[in-house]
Amino acid sequence: MTTRVQAILISIVLLASTLWMAGCGHYACSAGFGDTTCGSGSTGTGTGTGTGTGTGTGTGSGTPSAFAYAVDQNGKMDGFDFSSGGGSIGAISSYTAPTIATNTGGVGTVVAQGKYLYAVIQDTEQIFGFQIDSDGSLTALSGSPVSITGLTGIANTAYNQQVVITNPAGTLLFIDEFASEQIFVYQIGSTGALTAAPGSPFSTLGQTLEPQNMAMDGLGKYLYVAEDSGDHSGAFVAGYSVSSTGVLTAIPNSFTWGNIPIWQFQGEPSGKYMIGISAKTASYYGSDDDNIYVYAINSSSGALSPVAGSPFATKYAPFNIEVQPTSTNGEYVYSFGINDAGSAFNPIEGFQLNTSSGALTELSSSPFSSLTVQTAWAQFDPSGAYLFYYAGSAPSVSLGVLSVSTSGGLTSVGSTAALTTPGYWAVSDVP
Repeated sequence: MTTRVQAILISIVLLASTLWMAGCGHYACSAGFGDTTCGSGSTGTGTGTGTGTGTGTGTGSGTPSAFAYAVDQNGKMDGFDFSSGGGSIGAISSYTAPTIATNTGGVGTVVAQGKYLYAVIQDTEQIFGFQIDSDGSLTALSGSPVSITGLTGIANTAYNQQVVITNPAGTLLFIDEFASEQIFVYQIGSTGALTAAPGSPFSTLGQTLEPQNMAMDGLGKYLYVAEDSGDHSGAFVAGYSVSSTGVLTAIPNSFTWGNIPIWQFQGEPSGKYMIGISAKTASYYGSDDDNIYVYAINSSSGALSPVAGSPFATKYAPFNIEVQPTSTNGEYVYSFGINDAGSAFNPIEGFQLNTSSGALTELSSSPFSSLTVQTAWAQFDPSGAYLFYYAGSAPSVSLGVLSVSTSGGLTSVGSTAALTTPGYWAVSDVP
């Protein structure tokens, strides 16, 4: 792997040290921080420097409409706000970053119930939990941090992973670990307190699954888990039904559903379809898969079957996707990727999902070649109106915002805000 490719991939996530996949039979390589031609973020200021301050180039004016929180490897949770009126993202005013464990970027950060933030730190086997206040400040939850014995085998690879997720209602937290082949499940109470679900952690040995990326359907009935891979490619998926208390029950023979080649899945609000990618890209896997796959969910069993016309062709190989979390009578799906040489990020592509048939249709404005945004990782805010994106090249990384129009068009909003260090992050609307 070239230094240039390594630098791009590391900018997508998180690590500031050696990539680690011990004990899983995969490769191991050292993270590189060489120069890259694609790590400048949006045109203009806001990408920061290697040390960064986490304050960006300025805060938006007006009342914040969303907050973003990022794991700081120095042992803090950094906070940012975005005002749709002011049109910029920047440090939350008068924000005091709460202390967490010194870390290597964490392994996942999520928001639940619109008001609770959780950051999972593998280095110390802990979950840090906070309440998000209306001004963006964070208050540590009672009992935080929660210790997780044995949380040592999450694959710290140089790309985004969905190894920490919640159900759509925000009442359950899932963490998977490939080394011991198990999934931890926690109930999230009305106060944000975490309680281990009955039977947690759940073994995936019966499905011969080393779990990695997870996703739920839009109704929170089924959990789908992809097989671990060291070359960023999908092999097969196992499925589980999920009870209201978080108990997982394997869907019989789910991993034999035609060997579904999915690396990353996302559900959509209606709960009828799962949308995924194999994520095979020439710069990492050796060849491209220029497709997005859509599967219909059997509402009774959770079994998956491809919809008519799937897979749907993309112009560029998807490295990550993001699905709009709110229904618009056909929600939007966006694809992000890296070119075959590993020297630049591809333009973002956009599609609309037909919620009657599951078909994807590329938007007339896609690919968004006129955008100067350089990213392969983005997250919607819960309202579905904005895409927050992670830009730059480690160690100089930043967050920016794209506005999503009612027709699916994307517009870059304001400048980006520099992060102090690479780290997992999550977006919340104002509670």
